[in-house]
Amino acid sequence: MVQDTSLIKNKIVNLLEKEGPSLPVKIAREIESSSLFTSAFLSELLSEKRIKMSIMKIGNSRLYF
Repeated sequence: MVQDTSLIKNKIVNLLEKEGPSLPVKIAREIESSSLFTSAFLSELLSEKRIKMSIMKIGNSRLYF
């Protein structure tokens, strides 16, 4: 499972590097995962300082980059 989570995290980071700032819903769709799991991965990546979150919101969601 550890290997799977690191692969998913790398996929998210690569997606953000390629696509630029994205909403969590778009990221979830791209990695083919639920919004709940995607939010958990984004939270972990934020705490690891591998990604950043914008101050601006679109609707109720912040952009990740």
